[in-house]
Amino acid sequence: MKTTNILKCLVVVLALFTYSCSSDSDGDGGEGSTPGGGSGITSITVAASTTSFELGGSVTFTVTGNDGSDLTSTSTILVNNSSIQGTSYTPTATGTFQINARYETLTSSAINIEVTPPVITAIRIESTTTSMKVGDTADFVVTGSDASGNDYIVTDTASITVNGNVITGNKHMAITADDLMVTAALDGVTSDALDLTVTDEVAPGMFQKTATIIDATGTWCQFCPRVSYGIELVGDATDKVFAIAAHSGDAMQNPASAALVAQVNPGGTFPTAVLNGNIDWTFPEPDNVAQVTNLATGTTSRGLSVNSVVAGDNLQVYVSAAFAQSMPGAKLAVYVLEDGIDANQVNGTSYYGGVNPLNASNGFTHDHTLRSSLTDVLGDVIPAGNTGAGQKYTQVFNYTIPSSINKDNISVVAMIIGNNFETVAANGAHAGVDKDFN
Repeated sequence: MKTTNILKCLVVVLALFTYSCSSDSDGDGGEGSTPGGGSGITSITVAASTTSFELGGSVTFTVTGNDGSDLTSTSTILVNNSSIQGTSYTPTATGTFQINARYETLTSSAINIEVTPPVITAIRIESTTTSMKVGDTADFVVTGSDASGNDYIVTDTASITVNGNVITGNKHMAITADDLMVTAALDGVTSDALDLTVTDEVAPGMFQKTATIIDATGTWCQFCPRVSYGIELVGDATDKVFAIAAHSGDAMQNPASAALVAQVNPGGTFPTAVLNGNIDWTFPEPDNVAQVTNLATGTTSRGLSVNSVVAGDNLQVYVSAAFAQSMPGAKLAVYVLEDGIDANQVNGTSYYGGVNPLNASNGFTHDHTLRSSLTDVLGDVIPAGNTGAGQKYTQVFNYTIPSSINKDNISVVAMIIGNNFETVAANGAHAGVDKDFN
């Protein structure tokens, strides 16, 4: 009897063991352990409908599994490691582009497509203006067309000619009242001529008053941030006041700034801030913004127009000084300034949160920094025949921009100066901005 029971138990155990093994085997076959996520696919490839084409064309991609299945609709296409929508791509630039595809957990090997410049069969040149006055700047745009009529902006690669002379870049300042004939050329294709009418500029009978702040400063000067803060408050209140920061005793000092500091700060007291050339800005300057803005309120009989343009490493500046009332002995001063200079500034004030030192990392840069003077720092005498009532005096300056100056941060300020270095009119702007008579 005991033997029979033992045999029955062995039969049951054997049956359970057999069932268990069978179940495990079935389960292994049903789990998605392959790299394709259960599909049995272990690798994918991406192909392009074309591997080289002109800009303006499109390419379509297909994705195939190692078993030959088409996976295009369920895959993601990556161009230079960035995914695109769908499977068609139209590049916006020339060059070589790396293409990959991603399906579930699989990523294909990369292929490359080459986008070449289009073959231009015709070009045209256009300007933001159809007529100009002396001192204005025309901004040209060159458009190329291929044989299929597709248009492309080719301004950067085209050559632009104004009145027979090739210019640098795509901007041209009219410095005389002569009409302009402008053409563009690219790869042997030349545009039709664009004609621009240029007229003389006419000064108004009266001008908006302006004012200047000359800030004798230095990065070592612990109380100079007080004046810098005051200048910012003035800038928030009006755009009719022009600041010039003349550095002394630091890396931003130069012959122009040294001469200007000697004029407005002969005693060597820092900071010193002078309004209109000979008026002390009352301490504490940030509390006396109205003293400055009041000087730029109302009208006056003298005014300036200023325009400038950067072409390569050259800064061209046009300045016109006009007189509704005679001003014998008047002088013209023209300064080149730079904004956004990052240099440690000692700060012993409570301004700017009392942070010391101040620099770009905490939001402070040196602005309105005098870099050069295109005239004598104290002004060039304007010829007597140009300072009578109803007269005008124009000058064009060309300045080679040194590599130490950021061309994107240049501005120009011009001033009419009278006796005792009194500034009677000022105007200016960031390079490339045309400022008409105030």
